[in-house]
Amino acid sequence: MGITQLIDPFYKDLSGERFRDSPTAGQICWVASPQPDIVPQLLEIRRADAVEHNITSFAIRNIRETDFHRKDELPLYRLRLRLNEELIIQKAKRRPAIVLPTANSIFDDIASFLKTRGKKHLQQDSILVVPIFGIEKPDRPFGFPPIMTARIKALMYNQFFYCPRTPSGMAPIEGVARLDRIQVVFPVHRASYNPLPIKLSDDALSILMNLLKEWLRVNGTVEDETYLMDLKELLKETLPGADV
Repeated sequence: MGITQLIDPFYKDLSGERFRDSPTAGQICWVASPQPDIVPQLLEIRRADAVEHNITSFAIRNIRETDFHRKDELPLYRLRLRLNEELIIQKAKRRPAIVLPTANSIFDDIASFLKTRGKKHLQQDSILVVPIFGIEKPDRPFGFPPIMTARIKALMYNQFFYCPRTPSGMAPIEGVARLDRIQVVFPVHRASYNPLPIKLSDDALSILMNLLKEWLRVNGTVEDETYLMDLKELLKETLPGADV
């Protein structure tokens, strides 16, 4: 018996709502999903000569232990690299993904302070999504094979969650959501985040989140849920004043 036989409905239709206004927990979206390499690849790029800073030469190679220690080099047009930075290159694919119910802590009183310091990236409104990968078909030998798909439907892998085909073709989805490929997305541009008018039902999202908790659990132990709240209250007394 697969998970889809226990959950009905599996999805909720959002087409009558303002589904583009803000990301919703469990919402399906399109994202650019990178494919990490076991050994990251680096784009080694340099100016071809000392006169024209937009004429470059480049090579793609595996990363080395000696990288991230750049020497003082001539600047490249529209490319700013610090001495401890490199360009990592990897393949990516446009995939459907599931929005996780997470929210960053954003404080308005620190925003102007970070702006004056040129550190706006320290407080950004991002979301976490779980990309959905394809399933092997008779005419498509890629993706998860049938034996793994059957086990995923039975919740035998903590890091995998089966997503069935959506009713009435609301979204082109049938595949496996991979918790081991969770990624950060900034929902500010359709090219990087394109929401769809469909989300997981509450029951389906609850199972996904319990899989995530099980996957993150250390040595099978369950932490006291009140521990973090008590710790936060205690540490409030150590906060500095409002002036930064």
